[in-house]
Amino acid sequence: QPVVGVLLVQLDVVRELQEFGVVVDVYDHLADPREAMAEYRITLVDQPEPGQYDGVILAVAHDDFRRMGIDNVRKFGRTPHIFFDLKSVFGRDDSDARL
Repeated sequence: QPVVGVLLVQLDVVRELQEFGVVVDVYDHLADPREAMAEYRITLVDQPEPGQYDGVILAVAHDDFRRMGIDNVRKFGRTPHIFFDLKSVFGRDDSDARL
C-alpha cells in the first residue's frame, strides 16, 4: 500500500487518497489533535518521520515549511518519492507536480 504524508490538513485531499486505498499520515503542527479528531475524524501525527513516505503533499502554505526549505521537506520522502506542492510554496522546479 502506498503511504503518503500530507503536511497540513486539507480534508478533501486526504479523503480522496483514502478512497484509493492510500495510507495517509496528516501533520499540522498548528492544529489541535483533539479538534482534528472531533471535527474531521483525522488523527494527526506528532512529527512526520524522515524517509517514510512514497509521496509528500504540501497542502497549505504555512511559512514554517517555507523556512524549512525544499530539501528538508523532501527528506520526509523515501527514495524515490513524489512531492506535490499544492500551494506553490516552493519554486516550480522543486515540485514533481503542482496545481
